[in-house]
Amino acid sequence: MNLQLSLFDLLIIIGMFTGTICSILLFVNSKKKKSNKYLGLAILGFVWLNTKILLHSLNLWEIHGFGFFPNGIELAIPPLFYFYLVSLVQPMFKFERNQWLHFSPFFLSQVYAILVYIAIMQTQVYSEKRIIAHSFLFNEVKHIEEYLTIISTLIYLYFGYQHIQKYRNWLSKNIADTKYSELNFLNILLFGISFISVYIFTNLMLNPVLTYEYNWRWTLGHVFIAVLVYYLGLVGYKNSDLVPPEFSIKPKPKQLKNLTDEVQSDILSKLKIAIDEDKVHLNPKLSLQELASLISVNDTHLSNSINTYYGENFRAFINKKRVEEVKKCLANDNFNNLTFIGLAKECGFNSEASFYRIFKKVVGITPKQYLEKNRKLPKN
Repeated sequence: MNLQLSLFDLLIIIGMFTGTICSILLFVNSKKKKSNKYLGLAILGFVWLNTKILLHSLNLWEIHGFGFFPNGIELAIPPLFYFYLVSLVQPMFKFERNQWLHFSPFFLSQVYAILVYIAIMQTQVYSEKRIIAHSFLFNEVKHIEEYLTIISTLIYLYFGYQHIQKYRNWLSKNIADTKYSELNFLNILLFGISFISVYIFTNLMLNPVLTYEYNWRWTLGHVFIAVLVYYLGLVGYKNSDLVPPEFSIKPKPKQLKNLTDEVQSDILSKLKIAIDEDKVHLNPKLSLQELASLISVNDTHLSNSINTYYGENFRAFINKKRVEEVKKCLANDNFNNLTFIGLAKECGFNSEASFYRIFKKVVGITPKQYLEKNRKLPKN
């Protein structure tokens, strides 16, 4: 058996190798963070998925023992990625026995694939193997599995995204601690998986029409998968220690009466004193509930007042105040001995990456650019 590796094979193998290494590292960290286990399994699923194309590109399919090997893992990947998203925002998430039902399509497909494999292993003649597989409706079943995988992927991504959005909404309304991520890196992952799903679906629809262009279209699809595996592995490992706070969506409280102008004015007055005089925003772990308690107001009323008057949620409001504090310090020579990150921590930021991102979002330029720009301005 003479194996010749093409550029395509190398790209696939590099992606698989990277994914495998990152999965192992994620499993090592899974004791600290359960979501790492689900992501590691999902990445391994993508890695194993690429073995299917290698059987063809390396001309192994017609060799006895390789062809029709039961390596179809597609139906297990969507629920694994879903449980990764859920456990990512809910550190106390526990996998219950009834949740194995999510993997029932995968188990059924594997039982079928194993039965076919056992049957075709009775002969070493490839043409006879194809006849046996045909008697099991092998190609038809695999096409159905491919469509089910796409549908399953989109459904699980939708419900997983709902969990992420609930977490983000809760975070923006209640937590000002910048060490807690808004999980923006997931946007690229969700887009990448959705793109590949749509690409594969398009290929399936085009197969009867563009049979002569079959190979390059599916080859490109597996290159996309290899790139996704590479990105998943790197981003997953980079964020393997990221632990969001345990959050819960409270049941909607009884309908509160609309705030009168007088009540809202009182709340905003207390808030202004807490910010300007007490400097509560410099507390990196400040929460909506804590601030409401400090100024003796209802937390829902406080949140509504901030939204109505400032047009911002609690997290954005507090971080903007922190940025204003940073700008004051940059104009004060007494803080010249501090680095940007040292200054950020003095002003309530708890994460270097978040500080730079939020500062640029609020001011429009980086802290360094802001400092250089203001140094050039003449002093009155």
